[in-house]
Amino acid sequence: MKRSDFLTKLGASFALLFPVVAKAQPMFSSNEELNEKLKSLQNLKDVSEFLTACESGKVTLKIQGEWSLGKVFTHCAQSIEYSLNGFPDMKSAVFRGTVGSVAFSVFSLRGKMSHGLEDPIPGAYDISNSIEGKAGIQTLQKYIDLFQKTESKDLKPHFAYGQLDKEEFDTAHTLHIKNHFERISLA
Repeated sequence: MKRSDFLTKLGASFALLFPVVAKAQPMFSSNEELNEKLKSLQNLKDVSEFLTACESGKVTLKIQGEWSLGKVFTHCAQSIEYSLNGFPDMKSAVFRGTVGSVAFSVFSLRGKMSHGLEDPIPGAYDISNSIEGKAGIQTLQKYIDLFQKTESKDLKPHFAYGQLDKEEFDTAHTLHIKNHFERISLA
């Protein structure tokens, strides 16, 4: 056997016996890259893909403010949950048909929402601040998946914006999540 053949076979055997475990490479090298990615999220499918990367360990995040990452992710999931099951407290029909409808239109046209980032959904159950980030991500992923499987006719009116179709709700949820993600940075 030639020496080069021997070395090739030895290397192949070694690789089979002792595989190299590659460490997950960070998805972003800077907060600027992360911010650009977060700004580019267009729908819940994009959000889900980003969350999958977070779960894989390619992204380690932290958040500013009083709410933990887990609470923020769970709060965003809660909003999706209520679009499926009904919001606990609704603004008046007049509000939803005027101010709320106009607010949603403005947010949609701007592609950006602004709201109190530590304000609970009116009437919502309390979310613990001790929820782990990963658990919050899993809850948000669960409700994104349920939302994607739900037909437009089965969605409940938004507490402030009123009746939205599935595409509009996808936009509303995505803008809501992106607004909360403005406080997120790399750990």
